[in-house]
Amino acid sequence: MNVPLRELHLFAGAGGGILGGILCGHVCVGAVELEEYPRSVLLQRQRDGILPWFPVWNDVCTFDGTPWRGHVDVIAGGFPCQDISAAGKGAGVAGGGRSGLWREFARIIREVGPRYVFVENSPMLTLRGLDIVLGDLAELGFHAAWGVLGAHHAGAIHQRDRIWLLGRNAYHPESAPIRIPPRREIARPWGIGSDGSHCTGIHVEEPQMVGSEEPYGESRGTAIHVPESFLGTPWEICQPPMVGMADGMADYVGRVKAIGNGQVPAVACLAWRTLMHRLG
Repeated sequence: MNVPLRELHLFAGAGGGILGGILCGHVCVGAVELEEYPRSVLLQRQRDGILPWFPVWNDVCTFDGTPWRGHVDVIAGGFPCQDISAAGKGAGVAGGGRSGLWREFARIIREVGPRYVFVENSPMLTLRGLDIVLGDLAELGFHAAWGVLGAHHAGAIHQRDRIWLLGRNAYHPESAPIRIPPRREIARPWGIGSDGSHCTGIHVEEPQMVGSEEPYGESRGTAIHVPESFLGTPWEICQPPMVGMADGMADYVGRVKAIGNGQVPAVACLAWRTLMHRLG
Protein backbone atom coordinates (compact mmCIF):
# COMPACT_ATOMS: atom_id res chain seq x y z
CA MET A 1 0.00 0.00 0.00
CA ASN A 2 1.45 3.35 -1.07
CA VAL A 3 1.29 6.04 1.61
CA PRO A 4 0.51 9.47 0.07
CA LEU A 5 3.12 12.16 0.43
CA ARG A 6 2.13 14.88 2.91
CA GLU A 7 2.49 18.41 1.56
CA LEU A 8 2.87 21.75 3.33
CA HIS A 9 2.07 24.58 0.91
CA LEU A 10 3.68 28.01 1.34
CA PHE A 11 2.36 31.02 -0.60
CA ALA A 12 -0.57 28.71 -1.33
CA GLY A 13 -2.78 31.20 -3.18
CA ALA A 14 -6.24 29.88 -4.01
CA GLY A 15 -5.01 26.30 -4.05
CA GLY A 16 -3.80 25.59 -7.59
CA GLY A 17 -0.67 23.91 -6.30
CA ILE A 18 -2.68 22.00 -3.71
CA LEU A 19 -4.92 20.63 -6.45
CA GLY A 20 -1.80 19.73 -8.43
CA GLY A 21 -0.59 17.70 -5.48
CA ILE A 22 -3.95 15.95 -5.22
CA LEU A 23 -3.66 15.02 -8.91
CA CYS A 24 -0.33 13.39 -8.02
CA GLY A 25 -1.95 11.43 -5.20
CA HIS A 26 -0.54 13.61 -2.41
CA VAL A 27 -2.38 15.05 0.61
CA CYS A 28 -2.18 18.63 1.90
CA VAL A 29 -1.64 18.88 5.67
CA GLY A 30 -1.21 22.65 5.97
CA ALA A 31 -1.03 25.90 4.01
CA VAL A 32 0.17 29.48 4.43
CA GLU A 33 -1.29 32.39 2.43
CA LEU A 34 -1.16 36.12 3.18
CA GLU A 35 -3.84 37.50 0.84
CA GLU A 36 -7.37 37.49 2.24
CA TYR A 37 -9.30 36.48 -0.89
CA PRO A 38 -7.32 33.36 -1.89
CA ARG A 39 -7.20 32.39 1.77
CA SER A 40 -11.00 32.58 1.91
CA VAL A 41 -11.16 30.34 -1.17
CA LEU A 42 -9.09 27.68 0.60
CA LEU A 43 -11.44 27.76 3.59
CA GLN A 44 -14.57 27.70 1.44
CA ARG A 45 -13.33 24.74 -0.60
CA GLN A 46 -12.81 22.90 2.68
CA ARG A 47 -16.36 23.71 3.75
CA ASP A 48 -17.60 22.55 0.34
CA GLY A 49 -15.81 19.25 0.80
CA ILE A 50 -13.74 19.80 -2.35
CA LEU A 51 -10.56 20.03 -0.27
CA PRO A 52 -9.88 18.01 2.89
CA TRP A 53 -9.50 19.88 6.15
CA PHE A 54 -6.07 21.35 6.85
CA PRO A 55 -4.97 24.34 8.94
CA VAL A 56 -4.30 27.62 7.13
CA TRP A 57 -1.95 30.35 8.36
CA ASN A 58 -1.59 33.88 7.06
CA ASP A 59 2.12 34.75 7.26
CA VAL A 60 5.24 32.77 6.37
CA CYS A 61 7.31 35.22 8.44
CA THR A 62 5.66 34.11 11.69
CA PHE A 63 5.02 30.50 10.74
CA ASP A 64 6.89 28.02 12.96
CA GLY A 65 7.80 24.90 11.02
CA THR A 66 9.42 22.98 13.86
CA PRO A 67 6.22 21.22 15.06
CA TRP A 68 5.88 19.72 11.57
CA ARG A 69 9.29 18.04 11.60
CA GLY A 70 8.74 14.38 10.78
CA HIS A 71 5.15 14.99 9.66
CA VAL A 72 5.70 16.65 6.26
CA ASP A 73 7.19 14.96 3.21
CA VAL A 74 7.00 17.87 0.75
CA ILE A 75 7.23 21.63 1.17
CA ALA A 76 5.78 23.20 -1.96
CA GLY A 77 5.16 26.75 -3.08
CA GLY A 78 5.74 29.56 -5.49
CA PHE A 79 7.32 32.42 -3.56
CA PRO A 80 6.45 35.92 -4.88
CA CYS A 81 7.81 36.62 -8.35
CA GLN A 82 7.29 40.41 -8.46
CA ASP A 83 11.03 41.09 -8.16
CA ILE A 84 11.90 38.32 -10.63
CA SER A 85 9.41 38.41 -13.51
CA ALA A 86 9.82 40.48 -16.68
CA ALA A 87 7.01 42.75 -15.44
CA GLY A 88 8.91 43.60 -12.25
CA LYS A 89 11.89 45.85 -11.50
CA GLY A 90 14.42 43.03 -11.58
CA ALA A 91 15.65 43.28 -8.00
CA GLY A 92 15.76 39.50 -7.83
CA VAL A 93 15.88 37.21 -4.82
CA ALA A 94 18.79 39.01 -3.18
CA GLY A 95 17.45 42.56 -3.33
CA GLY A 96 13.69 42.22 -3.64
CA GLY A 97 11.32 42.78 -0.75
CA ARG A 98 8.75 40.30 -2.11
CA SER A 99 10.89 37.69 -3.85
CA GLY A 100 13.32 37.94 -0.94
CA LEU A 101 10.72 35.96 0.99
CA TRP A 102 12.61 32.95 -0.33
CA ARG A 103 14.64 33.40 2.87
CA GLU A 104 11.55 32.48 4.90
CA PHE A 105 10.90 29.55 2.56
CA ALA A 106 14.44 28.30 3.21
CA ARG A 107 14.06 28.82 6.97
CA ILE A 108 10.92 26.69 7.04
CA ILE A 109 12.64 23.98 4.98
CA ARG A 110 15.40 23.95 7.58
CA GLU A 111 12.91 23.71 10.45
CA VAL A 112 10.72 21.01 8.90
CA GLY A 113 13.38 18.88 7.21
CA PRO A 114 11.12 17.50 4.43
CA ARG A 115 12.04 14.77 2.01
CA TYR A 116 11.24 16.94 -1.01
CA VAL A 117 11.02 20.64 -1.89
CA PHE A 118 8.91 21.71 -4.87
CA VAL A 119 9.31 25.31 -6.07
CA GLU A 120 7.53 27.29 -8.81
CA ASN A 121 8.36 30.77 -10.10
CA SER A 122 8.91 32.97 -13.13
CA PRO A 123 11.39 31.62 -15.72
CA MET A 124 13.36 34.83 -15.12
CA LEU A 125 14.52 33.25 -11.87
CA THR A 126 17.33 31.69 -13.91
CA LEU A 127 18.82 35.20 -14.21
CA ARG A 128 17.61 36.71 -10.94
CA GLY A 129 18.30 34.35 -8.10
CA LEU A 130 18.27 30.68 -9.10
CA ASP A 131 21.87 30.47 -7.92
CA ILE A 132 20.78 31.62 -4.45
CA VAL A 133 17.92 29.13 -4.32
CA LEU A 134 20.12 26.24 -5.45
CA GLY A 135 22.90 27.26 -3.09
CA ASP A 136 20.56 27.34 -0.10
CA LEU A 137 19.11 23.96 -1.02
CA ALA A 138 22.59 22.49 -1.47
CA GLU A 139 23.60 23.66 2.01
CA LEU A 140 20.52 21.90 3.37
CA GLY A 141 21.52 18.69 1.59
CA PHE A 142 19.16 18.71 -1.39
CA HIS A 143 19.88 17.37 -4.84
CA ALA A 144 17.82 19.37 -7.34
CA ALA A 145 16.50 19.22 -10.88
CA TRP A 146 14.66 22.05 -12.59
CA GLY A 147 13.31 23.26 -15.88
CA VAL A 148 10.73 25.42 -17.63
CA LEU A 149 7.27 24.01 -18.27
CA GLY A 150 4.14 25.84 -19.44
CA ALA A 151 0.39 25.38 -19.44
CA HIS A 152 0.53 24.52 -23.14
CA HIS A 153 2.51 21.39 -22.25
CA ALA A 154 -0.57 20.16 -20.38
CA GLY A 155 -2.90 20.82 -23.30
CA ALA A 156 -4.06 24.33 -22.33
CA ILE A 157 -4.63 27.05 -24.92
CA HIS A 158 -2.35 29.55 -23.12
CA GLN A 159 1.41 29.35 -22.66
CA ARG A 160 2.23 30.55 -19.10
CA ASP A 161 5.77 29.22 -18.87
CA ARG A 162 7.04 28.76 -15.33
CA ILE A 163 10.23 27.40 -13.84
CA TRP A 164 9.76 24.32 -11.66
CA LEU A 165 12.35 22.94 -9.26
CA LEU A 166 12.27 19.67 -7.34
CA GLY A 167 14.79 19.04 -4.59
CA ARG A 168 15.35 15.72 -2.83
CA ASN A 169 16.87 15.60 0.65
CA ALA A 170 19.87 13.28 0.67
CA TYR A 171 19.78 13.07 4.49
CA HIS A 172 16.08 12.31 4.95
CA PRO A 173 15.16 9.04 6.73
CA GLU A 174 12.02 7.12 5.84
CA SER A 175 8.90 9.18 6.41
CA ALA A 176 6.88 8.84 9.61
CA PRO A 177 3.25 7.67 9.31
CA ILE A 178 0.74 10.32 8.28
CA ARG A 179 -0.32 12.47 11.19
CA ILE A 180 -2.22 15.72 10.76
CA PRO A 181 -1.99 17.70 14.02
CA PRO A 182 -5.51 17.86 15.50
CA ARG A 183 -7.35 21.15 15.76
CA ARG A 184 -6.59 21.50 19.47
CA GLU A 185 -2.87 21.68 18.66
CA ILE A 186 -3.27 24.55 16.23
CA ALA A 187 -3.13 27.89 18.03
CA ARG A 188 -4.67 30.94 16.36
CA PRO A 189 -4.73 29.86 12.67
CA TRP A 190 -4.93 33.54 11.75
CA GLY A 191 -2.09 34.74 13.97
CA ILE A 192 -0.62 38.22 13.57
CA GLY A 193 2.45 40.09 14.68
CA SER A 194 5.96 40.09 13.24
CA ASP A 195 7.46 39.51 16.68
CA GLY A 196 5.78 36.12 16.93
CA SER A 197 3.68 37.16 19.93
CA HIS A 198 0.60 36.04 18.03
CA CYS A 199 2.39 33.46 15.94
CA THR A 200 0.50 30.37 14.90
CA GLY A 201 1.16 26.71 15.39
CA ILE A 202 2.59 24.76 18.32
CA HIS A 203 5.16 26.47 20.53
CA VAL A 204 8.59 24.82 20.42
CA GLU A 205 11.50 26.11 22.47
CA GLU A 206 14.45 25.17 20.26
CA PRO A 207 14.03 24.48 16.52
CA GLN A 208 16.30 21.70 15.30
CA MET A 209 18.45 21.98 12.21
CA VAL A 210 18.53 19.59 9.24
CA GLY A 211 21.41 18.60 7.01
CA SER A 212 25.09 19.29 7.51
CA GLU A 213 27.30 22.32 7.89
CA GLU A 214 29.01 21.33 4.65
CA PRO A 215 27.24 21.79 1.28
CA TYR A 216 26.16 18.42 -0.06
CA GLY A 217 23.47 18.77 -2.69
CA GLU A 218 23.95 18.81 -6.41
CA SER A 219 21.66 20.24 -9.06
CA ARG A 220 20.99 20.18 -12.75
CA GLY A 221 18.41 21.68 -15.03
CA THR A 222 17.40 22.64 -18.55
CA ALA A 223 14.15 23.16 -20.39
CA ILE A 224 12.04 20.18 -19.40
CA HIS A 225 11.58 17.46 -21.98
CA VAL A 226 8.14 16.03 -21.31
CA PRO A 227 7.72 12.31 -22.04
CA GLU A 228 4.72 11.80 -24.33
CA SER A 229 3.09 9.53 -21.77
CA PHE A 230 2.91 12.46 -19.31
CA LEU A 231 0.89 14.72 -21.61
CA GLY A 232 -2.83 15.27 -21.19
CA THR A 233 -5.55 16.00 -23.72
CA PRO A 234 -6.43 19.49 -25.04
CA TRP A 235 -8.57 21.60 -22.74
CA GLU A 236 -12.00 22.92 -23.59
CA ILE A 237 -12.18 26.69 -23.98
CA CYS A 238 -13.96 28.28 -21.03
CA GLN A 239 -14.94 31.95 -20.97
CA PRO A 240 -15.20 33.38 -17.43
CA PRO A 241 -17.85 36.01 -16.63
CA MET A 242 -16.61 39.59 -16.82
CA VAL A 243 -18.81 41.07 -14.08
CA GLY A 244 -19.23 40.73 -10.35
CA MET A 245 -21.42 38.06 -8.81
CA ALA A 246 -24.73 38.77 -7.08
CA ASP A 247 -24.41 35.79 -4.74
CA GLY A 248 -21.69 37.19 -2.51
CA MET A 249 -18.78 35.61 -4.34
CA ALA A 250 -15.71 37.66 -5.24
CA ASP A 251 -15.90 39.85 -8.32
CA TYR A 252 -13.92 39.43 -11.52
CA VAL A 253 -10.91 41.45 -10.32
CA GLY A 254 -10.38 39.30 -7.24
CA ARG A 255 -10.69 36.09 -9.19
CA VAL A 256 -8.37 37.23 -11.98
CA LYS A 257 -5.69 38.25 -9.46
CA ALA A 258 -5.90 34.85 -7.77
CA ILE A 259 -5.69 33.07 -11.13
CA GLY A 260 -2.83 35.27 -12.33
CA ASN A 261 -0.79 34.55 -9.21
CA GLY A 262 -1.71 30.88 -9.04
CA GLN A 263 -0.43 27.61 -10.41
CA VAL A 264 -2.19 25.57 -13.07
CA PRO A 265 -2.92 22.28 -11.25
CA ALA A 266 -2.35 20.04 -14.28
CA VAL A 267 1.02 21.70 -14.94
CA ALA A 268 2.10 21.41 -11.31
CA CYS A 269 1.36 17.68 -11.43
CA LEU A 270 3.09 17.31 -14.79
CA ALA A 271 6.18 19.15 -13.52
CA TRP A 272 6.35 16.98 -10.41
CA ARG A 273 6.13 13.75 -12.39
CA THR A 274 8.65 14.92 -14.98
CA LEU A 275 11.23 16.11 -12.45
CA MET A 276 10.81 12.98 -10.32
CA HIS A 277 11.53 11.01 -13.49
CA ARG A 278 14.67 13.10 -14.00
CA LEU A 279 15.90 12.68 -10.43
CA GLY A 280 15.47 8.91 -10.84
